[in-house]
Amino acid sequence: MWGWFIVVFAGIWILQILMTKMQLRNYQATLKKMSSRPSGYLGVGIQKQKLGIGVIAILVTDEAGSLIESQLMKGVTVFSRFEDFPKFNGMHIETLKEKLDEESDGKAFRMAIEKIETQMGKKTNLAI
Repeated sequence: MWGWFIVVFAGIWILQILMTKMQLRNYQATLKKMSSRPSGYLGVGIQKQKLGIGVIAILVTDEAGSLIESQLMKGVTVFSRFEDFPKFNGMHIETLKEKLDEESDGKAFRMAIEKIETQMGKKTNLAI
């Protein structure tokens, strides 16, 4: 009896490792695709919860700070994948920050915007 339990447990554990590896590859491929633009800024934000749905947002803006593309991974399991999230495309990040209070995924978006703003600040500081 215990032998079968251990075999099943080990099988489930190995399956989880493989599925996590597949999800990591999806993350890396999405990040590589979105960072291949010739100009602009990229930010990644994460909203983690101990129990419940986690969110990862990847945002790309142009040089002026207008959102060009966003991808969102939302879910509880390793079966979650990135999907296009065009709802805010074309919106400036300052306007987007005001709208995020209404969004359940706001923390991930805010973190991504902060990273973009940091990059924009570094670029303007270099120009001085």
